[in-house]
Amino acid sequence: MWRSILAVLAFVASASAVSPVGVLSQNDQTRLGSLFTAGLASSDVASIHYSAAGLGLLGASIPDAQGACGRVKKNIDAKNAESVYHAASAAKSLGNCKVDVAGADSVLSIAEGADSKPIYFAVAARKALGLPVDSAAAAKNLVSVIQGNKVSIASHGFALLAASLLDKSAGVKPVIETIEDVVNYADEYGGNILQFLHYDQDGLPVTAAIVNGMFALSAGSPAGVKSEQVIMLANYFLRSRHTGSAADAYFVLSSLKAIAASKYSPMTMSLVGASSVPASKPIIKVRATDVLDQAVSGASVTLVTAGQQDEDELVADAKLKAGANGEYSIDLSNKNAPRGAYSFKFSASSSENKFVELEEFSVDINLVGDVKISSAEFTIVDVDQGGKGKATSLTYPKTHSAKLSADHHQKLALSFDVKDSEGEAVTLHQVFVQLTHRTTGQEIFFVAESDDARYKFEVNLGTAAKESFGHNSGDYDMTLIAGDGLATQSVAWKFGTIALSFPSATAATSGKAKVQYGARPEIQHMFRQPEKRPSAVISNAFTLAVASPILLLLVAWMRVGLNFNNMPKAGLNGILFIGGLSAIMLLYAYFWLGSNMFSTLKWLAIIGVPTFVFANRLLSNMATAELSEK
Repeated sequence: MWRSILAVLAFVASASAVSPVGVLSQNDQTRLGSLFTAGLASSDVASIHYSAAGLGLLGASIPDAQGACGRVKKNIDAKNAESVYHAASAAKSLGNCKVDVAGADSVLSIAEGADSKPIYFAVAARKALGLPVDSAAAAKNLVSVIQGNKVSIASHGFALLAASLLDKSAGVKPVIETIEDVVNYADEYGGNILQFLHYDQDGLPVTAAIVNGMFALSAGSPAGVKSEQVIMLANYFLRSRHTGSAADAYFVLSSLKAIAASKYSPMTMSLVGASSVPASKPIIKVRATDVLDQAVSGASVTLVTAGQQDEDELVADAKLKAGANGEYSIDLSNKNAPRGAYSFKFSASSSENKFVELEEFSVDINLVGDVKISSAEFTIVDVDQGGKGKATSLTYPKTHSAKLSADHHQKLALSFDVKDSEGEAVTLHQVFVQLTHRTTGQEIFFVAESDDARYKFEVNLGTAAKESFGHNSGDYDMTLIAGDGLATQSVAWKFGTIALSFPSATAATSGKAKVQYGARPEIQHMFRQPEKRPSAVISNAFTLAVASPILLLLVAWMRVGLNFNNMPKAGLNGILFIGGLSAIMLLYAYFWLGSNMFSTLKWLAIIGVPTFVFANRLLSNMATAELSEK
């Protein structure tokens, strides 16, 4: 119960922000029709069922219906209720296809305590085959299922589907009353999508079962279900419309049809035509439809607001003029709107109560216009002498007839204005000057930058000779390229030809060309010379000094009278202790000769623990022996 309350509160808080995320367009429906047509050729009975039913929902003809009918009869499993359900449903959708199932009455019996899924298969198959249905018994079982302690969300879905096929007087009211709670158990994603998940399985079949069942069971108006929830469920199916499975395509199409036919049918809107509209004739067109791309009758569309960011509104609360096929338009010519990017917000409603009002539909539209180049001037300046140089006036869109010339001691400059149809200066996103070598086809690009509403381009031929031109002399065509998202057309103006003269590459490097590739000189590595070793006398003296503690140990043992008289009393523990102690001494010697600390510590732990145990037992035995002697 607490989850239902939280779900309701969440919907109330976000209701104003929920709107359809799209529409199942005619192109989408055509693609789904192709999936259904391909699915008919399958030998899988379920695929044929969903494909034939899907084509029926689209109102399309079924190709080779008799061939599909033959595959259904051949591949039906007459002992499996689910297979019989798909075969009977497929035959009904194909038309003129009769499926005979031996022992169907027994296979499709409704067992006491059965789950809602086999009950739905049995009821739907019986109706498709024309067999009698015990509605009262089926309803009783369904009520028992949904009132159980371990009922799943999938069981609820099939219970709704099965109940929708039974007589309303058969006692299905308890099933109908669960619709509100079931919908509140849906999982929400992104604030605008609802779906039902069944463990780790795909949620599409379960969600489709619940949506189709609740609308069929409640005549399109399920009590307690909010319009925002229906829109969010529709968004889930719209998001899933790009499926590649015939079964999933059927689930999407059947669910959206159920939603569109309900009393909570969401209105949606789409822009007609391109998002770029001429500023000289700013007619904006939109289309108001349901989620199946069908025009909404009796609709009223309002342009709530339109304007540029941080600018005054261009228009507000203006009604759009209705046209054919659900189209609505508004002419903004009298607003004298300049070129620019605008944000338009629409709302829509319908005189028919079945449609849910669309509170906001936002779309970005560019008002575009013509641009032209004016006051263009091309200048060749001597770098050493400075000054303004020789200027040549250019007229857009004409090409300067005389061929110009320049060398590496000069620089080229181009300046021009860009204006719209009203003569106002505009700034474009991309402006380049392209120089193309007539013989080699080499293309060099330079960026023209805006400086106080006037564009300028400048290049020093001396510094650019190597990096840009590669010392490639010859005739170059000069083209001004300009483009912008708010321009009706881009500019590609060939304004002249120039002969450029560069020094040769060898002359520019003053001598032999530098070799960039080839074998490099061999690197001779110098290794450190070994240090001089000490003399043999010093080495022997150091060895004796290191070994002297052992000699001292032996002398000390002799003075204290080392003996093995008590060895018989020590027994086996004494032998093992001495062996372990000797092993530890040998381990120390091995460590000194070449082992490492980690290996030594590992072996010391292995040898030291039993040595300690044997030593403890040895001392205990000796103490016991001394006490017994006294």
